Amino acid sequence: MLIQCPNCDTKYNLNEAAIGPGGSKVRCIRCDHVFFVAPPGADSSQSSQGQGQARKTGLDQELKEDFDWLDEVEQEDNSGIKRGKDGYSIEIQASEEPKNRTMTYVVVGLVVAIILMASFLYVQRTLGPVSSWFGGSSESEMVAEPKVLGPDDVHLISLQNVRQYFVSNEKIGQLFVIEGKARNDFPEPMELFRIEASLFDAAGQVVERNEFLAGNSVSLFQLQILSEQELEAALSARVGILTNNTNIRPGMDVQFMVVFSNPPDTVQEYGLKVIGAQHPPR
Repeated sequence: MLIQCPNCDTKYNLNEAAIGPGGSKVRCIRCDHVFFVAPPGADSSQSSQGQGQARKTGLDQELKEDFDWLDEVEQEDNSGIKRGKDGYSIEIQASEEPKNRTMTYVVVGLVVAIILMASFLYVQRTLGPVSSWFGGSSESEMVAEPKVLGPDDVHLISLQNVRQYFVSNEKIGQLFVIEGKARNDFPEPMELFRIEASLFDAAGQVVERNEFLAGNSVSLFQLQILSEQELEAALSARVGILTNNTNIRPGMDVQFMVVFSNPPDTVQEYGLKVIGAQHPPR
């Protein structure tokens, strides 16, 4: 006979022979709650009357006297079945795990799943280099390298709206600034435009030269207050290059700026030219 504790919902398999004709009072072995169990086939009114009688007798204060499996058990026969004073079997066994154990199993299952996933990722990372030792190729090696164009192949990238000016910086001194835009006149997208800026003296000799990737520029206020290291970091920031100087479609352009700190007084002119670009990866 299946019974259930109304306090903690633990279920038990109770031998029907242990229940008296008028029902019996049982105590849950998990929460010590005492409740009334009617015999099989008893109607609801009899069950309610028995439950009311159990409450009136004050079982919570007299558990040991009214009903206690341990006190009722006197002997155990050779078959392992426990018998009470009246000869009825009073052995009960829980048929359902407590709810907290179910939660424990769920947590343990999640932990095991996490460990297995971590082990899988570790093995994947470890086997990658190992496979390359035996002639295997990684995914990055299977992607075609983008075609890089040199100075002789980038004639269809033109420089537009170029202007130069001087700025007084409070930390560096005099700055010579050149800025403009590089336009893609190729019939297909291009990216990573590389530009060379040179300063020449009166004899046409190169005084200073600077190679840089287009894509970054700073404001006039930044030109006036940034230190030399801060200015260099801002004009070479990878974020700006990847945002503005990649996948430039035909007819589109990308901004550029180059700064020379305290140029020599012998500088008479400057020169700009595109020295590199590449096709976007396919």
